[in-house]
Order: sequence, then structure tokens, then C-alpha cells
Amino acid sequence: MSEKNLAIYDTIEHAKAVLDRQEAPHASKAGWLMVTALLIESWDIYSMSFIMTHLKDVFHPSAGLLGFTSAGTQLGAIVGAILGGWLTDKFGRRNIFMASMTMFAVCAVAQGCAPSMEVLAVIRCIAGIPVGADVANGFTYMMEIMPKGKREVMANRWQFMFSLGILCAICLVTAFELGSMHPNVTWRIILAIPAIPAVLLLLARHNLPETPTWYVEHGRFVEARKVAADYYGTDCLADVVPDHDMQLPRVTWGEAVKDLFADPFTRRSTIFAWISNFVQALENYSFSFYLPTILAGLGIATLVQNNLAMFAVYCLASVSAFVGPLLLKKIGHKGLSQWGFGLVAVGIVISVVGISTNNMLIIIAGSGVMLWGHYWSSESGQTVASLVAKPAYRGAASGIAYTFVKLASFVTLWVFPTLFENLGVVKADLIVVIFPVIAFLAATFILPEVFDHAVSAESLKKGGELKD
Repeated sequence: MSEKNLAIYDTIEHAKAVLDRQEAPHASKAGWLMVTALLIESWDIYSMSFIMTHLKDVFHPSAGLLGFTSAGTQLGAIVGAILGGWLTDKFGRRNIFMASMTMFAVCAVAQGCAPSMEVLAVIRCIAGIPVGADVANGFTYMMEIMPKGKREVMANRWQFMFSLGILCAICLVTAFELGSMHPNVTWRIILAIPAIPAVLLLLARHNLPETPTWYVEHGRFVEARKVAADYYGTDCLADVVPDHDMQLPRVTWGEAVKDLFADPFTRRSTIFAWISNFVQALENYSFSFYLPTILAGLGIATLVQNNLAMFAVYCLASVSAFVGPLLLKKIGHKGLSQWGFGLVAVGIVISVVGISTNNMLIIIAGSGVMLWGHYWSSESGQTVASLVAKPAYRGAASGIAYTFVKLASFVTLWVFPTLFENLGVVKADLIVVIFPVIAFLAATFILPEVFDHAVSAESLKKGGELKD
């Protein structure tokens, strides 16, 4: 790399270091508007777990088609995370979060109008694209619009919003069950309704600015200074970047991945993030997602009773998801992940004991322990991946990390109905226990503590090289 390019890179790092230490009056609002998208996503995804019996009654699909339809959003999200991560680095954070939420609202309505199971499966695959893009983009936006320390606490709240989305799905489905509405009407309304909060979120996000960091990365220094001054209330980049725009070299995907793995700190953090994201999705979609179906299959209680039991469990899980980010300053991402994956393994074993003995109380108790741990174990992986990546390719790094969530989700949702049929619930769930144990070991031996990570202050000494 030439001395000129090195100077440009140092200027970008300098600017990011300065921006990392700024806090806008409405930064928390911007963060909440990003993580709220996860509420809508989980509402849509988990609605499927509660209406699968209705889809069986209406369309009589094979186990494979039913599983693929459930997993369709996850498949689309793999494409969306990769595509969205690349697009947000290229075209801007704001453009992508507006486009992705618009596309999701349209797809939600289309789901409710699907004439067949096959068409529904295709629509859900398409609907996953904006889901994946919005998550990759949203984490990138939070890392750049909020100050260090606070941004990762906010980012870890994505699982809290996820749990609230599940509670919304449970409440809606239970209300329809109590109303004795026809199954063909129930599933259509439930899948279409998330379009309403999606439109509301789209309108709420409308006034959010592009991040000053993105402008800096693209050499649009004039706009970076203006947006930073408007957003933070001070021209914090006045003595940091040139007073004119420049054409800057762009980082390729290959260069981004190579750079991520060149430094031991980012390499270990990224590897853990990928493992954590894969395992947290696998443990969730192999167990808790199918728990309503498992309970219905055991015949222990009615659908309404099962839904009420799941509501109680997810209320407890919501408390866990809310508490987890508050513990970061004390135990860090490392401790939160260790406790989380450990509790997941214990909770699944307890639930398996309850399933094998047809004991509803033991199943629910084990599910509560598992989900408490799950929300702690799920919070840090995506945050860590986005936090340690450099701004020039943060969107791509965030998207790559999220593909591990969606890859595990897709494979698990598609495969586990068949696995349940062939092995039985007990054996299938015992296999799942292996994975949180692996993730616990990864948190213990691979993950360095990354809480409060920011661009090194050393870059502050280098930032003037371009202008000298």
C-alpha cells in the first residue's frame, strides 16, 4: 500500500476514533429503532411455530415441505445478510434500512395472500432477504451512531426485542384460538399483521441520518462534517478530515476477511462470533421453536393451554434478555456467553427428562432455564462481530456473521421435523446439547474480552498525516 493510501487509512481511523467518543442527544432512540426490527422479525418467524398445525389442517403438506416453509425466511435471510452487508458498505446505512423495511412490509402482506403451501414457501424465502439485510445493516448503524460502551449494550438488546416479538405472536395466536376462527383465516391474518409494525417502524426511521463514519469511509468529508455537526451538535471533525472530498480506494471482500484474520484479537473475536451465532440459532430452532409442536404431540394439554404455558416461559425469557445487557459492564461478553451456553445445556437436559416422563411442569421448568440461558448466549455473538470490524467493511463483516445465524436456522428448521420423526424427541434434543457445550468452550478459550472496544487512541496521533 502506498504512503498516500496509508495516510488516507490513518485519517479514516482518526475520524472514527473521534466519532467513537461522541454522544448525540438522540443516540439511544436511533439504537432502539434499529433493534426494534428484531421484534418484527421474531414475530413473523415464531408465528410459524404456532400456526403449523393450522397449515397442516388446511394444506396437508409433507413434513419436508412444512419444514422448508418454516425455514424459508432463514434461507432468504442468508442471501439478505450477505447482500445487505455489501450494499450498506457501498450505498449507505440509511438507504438500506429504509429499503429493507419497505420490502419486508410488502412480503408480509403477500404471505397472507398465498394460495398454496408451495407459494407460501417461496414468499417466505423472499421475505427473508430484507430480514437479513436489516440485521446486518442495523448492527453496523448502531456501532457507528452510538458511543463506545453504550452501543454494545444497545446491540445486545436485540434478543430482548426478539423475545417481545415472540410474545406478540403468542398473544395474537391465542386470541384467535379463543375466538374459534377458521384455521385458513387465522394463519393468513397472523402472517400478514407484521406489515403494520413494519410500516410504523419505517416511518419512525425516516428522519434518522446517514452515519458520519460512512461518509468518511467514502471520502465524502464535507457531508461527514455537516452530518456530524447536525447530529452531535458540534463540528467534531473540523480538525480531523480535509475540507474537501476525495476518491478513496474501496476494500474488497477478500481484503476484509484477510484483515479480520490478520490480527489475533479480531481473529479470535470473529471466530467466536461465528461459532456463537451458529450455535445460538441451532439450539433455539431445534428446541424452543418446535416446543409448541412437541407439547401438542405429547397431548398433555390443549393448544390454548400450551400457548399460555409458552407465554409464561417467554415472559421469563424476556426478563433474561433485558437483564443480560445490563450485566456487560460487570461480566463482559465473555462471562455472559459462558453463563448463557451453560444454562442452555442444563435446561435442555431438564426438559428432556420432562418429555420422557410426560411431565408438563418439568418440561416448562427446563424450558425456562434453557431460554434464560439462550437469551444470554445469543446476545453477544453478532455484537462482537460488528464491534471489532473496521468501518470500511463493517457491513460486510456483520452480514457474514449473521449468515451463521441464518444458516443454522435454515438447516435446523428444515431437518429437525424429520429428525424428530426418525429418532424421537428425546434423542434428537440430546444431540442438541452437544452444541452449547462447544460454544461454552469457545467462549472460555477463544473469545478475548471485547467490552468497551473502540478504535485505538494511537490513531489519534496518526490522523493528521493526510493533511500534512
